[in-house]
Amino acid sequence: MKKIGMLLLLVSGIITAQETEFTFDNTKGMTDFIVVNVEGKTAPEIYKKVIEWIKITYKNPDKVILSTIDNEYVRFEGFSSSCYSINMALMGKSYQETKYQIEISIKDGRYKFDIIGMENYTAPSQYSRGGWSENVLFNGNLDKEYLEKTIYKKDGTLRSIWKYINDVPVYFNGLNKSILESMTTSVKKNDGW
Repeated sequence: MKKIGMLLLLVSGIITAQETEFTFDNTKGMTDFIVVNVEGKTAPEIYKKVIEWIKITYKNPDKVILSTIDNEYVRFEGFSSSCYSINMALMGKSYQETKYQIEISIKDGRYKFDIIGMENYTAPSQYSRGGWSENVLFNGNLDKEYLEKTIYKKDGTLRSIWKYINDVPVYFNGLNKSILESMTTSVKKNDGW
């Protein structure tokens, strides 16, 4: 009976375990979302800090904020020219402009950081129309078989074209770190201007 109880505790702990950092691996691809604990902060305090962070971080905050529900939720859009790249034969690291949407869901003492969409821009050429297209590598719907056949070699290492794929989780972990730091420090006003 004790063994069954211990097994149930272990299984429930695994099921409720939540990621705290984005990763990309050969079994699940990109982490779907992360949950960040913010000890001692209420939902309204966290919400206010997220909005403040967006206003300080982005040049046109009113344009990047797509949707809000006071004290519960913020959806915003960002842009990066250095978030995503592929390794092109004979050319090396080739960056693609990237648009992404992030949802921050808020509760007392924590928030959920969820990348809900990512698009990359391809310049038009004689071979393609170009334009913005969804980057399916980061939508959380990749299965292990696809990853093992397309992204990784049989030995578990990344294929050459995808050798920079881990820059994406590093980029989003950096964004999250910036948001978290804004919650734990106060905005410094420059009174000497």
